[in-house]
Amino acid sequence: MFNSYEEATINFNDGTSIRGYGKITFNSSVKFKIIEESKPEVWTELMIKGVTLHRALDDIDFLYVNVKNHSMMQLLEVIELGEISLFVDASSSWTQTDTSLNNSPGSLNIPATHRSTSYEFFLKKENETEAIRLFGIFNFRKKAIEFFENCPQIVDRLKERKYKRGDIIEMVYYYNDYCAALD
Repeated sequence: MFNSYEEATINFNDGTSIRGYGKITFNSSVKFKIIEESKPEVWTELMIKGVTLHRALDDIDFLYVNVKNHSMMQLLEVIELGEISLFVDASSSWTQTDTSLNNSPGSLNIPATHRSTSYEFFLKKENETEAIRLFGIFNFRKKAIEFFENCPQIVDRLKERKYKRGDIIEMVYYYNDYCAALD
């Protein structure tokens, strides 16, 4: 995502858009150019609503989202838009590990480098202005029950331990499909 330009559409706050080539930078801005050979311009939440990256198999939408306890808006990947919207921030990093089996003289100490990706989920209720970072490791069930309190089916599944932290996408889809109309 941070390396090369790809076909993209930037979406302006007034509903208009322009197609060209773009990439997302590490600081949540978008570098964009209309012609592949031209010099890019930098766009932020002050100018655009988000960006769509056009990949071979699918389009991936990113929106600027106000996140609780963050001073700046975050450019987050859209998983689901609805009465409860779900966003994800995927970040990857390179880590180095020691692969030596023993430390005997003459043995090679060759560090292995691998890329790890972490995902941070954010939830936003339609009537709220800020998204919240998905519940942490501790008290997940309790906080999820509070968040989905008006959907008895999800609450029951959480209490019965049928839903766990890894099921958050399924919970949001279920809520929007079956519980949103209950409000």
